Amino acid sequence: MRLPLLPAVLFVAVLFVIGCGDSPSPAEPDPAADEVFELMSSLSLDGINEAYARLDGFAYTTQIVLEELDENGEPTASASRIVRRIPTTDGVEETVLDADSSSSLSSRATASASQARRLPKREAFEGLLRPVNLLSSVLPDEPAYVRMRTRDRYAYEMRPDTTVNDERLHVAQATLRRESADKQPVRYARYYHNDTNTIVGVDVLRLTTSALFDETSHVTVWLLPGPDGVLLPGSAVSETTVHTPGNEPKRLRLTQTIRDITGVE
Repeated sequence: MRLPLLPAVLFVAVLFVIGCGDSPSPAEPDPAADEVFELMSSLSLDGINEAYARLDGFAYTTQIVLEELDENGEPTASASRIVRRIPTTDGVEETVLDADSSSSLSSRATASASQARRLPKREAFEGLLRPVNLLSSVLPDEPAYVRMRTRDRYAYEMRPDTTVNDERLHVAQATLRRESADKQPVRYARYYHNDTNTIVGVDVLRLTTSALFDETSHVTVWLLPGPDGVLLPGSAVSETTVHTPGNEPKRLRLTQTIRDITGVE
C-alpha cells in the first residue's frame, strides 16, 4: 500500500503567508467558497475515530517512532518500537518485535512537548504500544472553520484532485485569513475525501501562543482499506515545535504506521 508523501516543510510555507493584523472585515460574497464551507461542515471526522476503534478487532503490526529534530528537520535522536497486536479471547496480545532508543533523546524536549499535550513524555512513550488518533490533539469536536459564526475568518477552496492507492480523492481546504491570525489557532485544515464523501485523509496546521510556551503542530492522518475493504488507520505523523522562554526551540516528530493487517478467525 502506498501513502502520499507530505513535505515536512509544508507548514513553514503556510506560516510564511499568514500574518497578524487587525479585526477581520466582512468577506465579499463567494458562492464557490460557500459551497466548500458547506461541504466541510457536512463531512464527518467521526470515521477517523471509528477506524482507530476498529483496530482492536484485527491483528496488525505497528511501528511507532519518536524523533528529536534539528532546525533543518533532520533527526538528531530517536526512540522506536515495532509491536505485533493480536486480539484474543482475553483481550489483545502485544508482542514487542523490536525496540530501539537513543540515549541522546532529550528528556527536556519530550517533557516540553508533553506540557503542550501533543506528544508523550519519554516514560509514556516507552509504554505506547498501540497507535492513537493524533487529530484529537489539534482539533476540537467542532473546529472554528466549520462554525457559521467564525466562517468569515477562513478562506475556502477546492484544491486539485489527487490519487491515493488508485482512488481519486477530492481535496477541500480551509485557510485562516491573514487578518484573523491572532484569533484562531488552526491555520489550515485540508480534507481528502472520496466520491462517497468519506474522509480518508486529514492535514492540519495549528499555531498557539501563551506566556508559558509557543507551539506549532502539523498533523496528518491517513486511512487505508483493510480486510474486506473496511477503512483502518494507515499512518499518522505529528510534528511539533515548542518554544519556551529562555530555551532553544525543541522540535519533535511522532510517526505511526500500521501494516500486515489480517482478520481474526
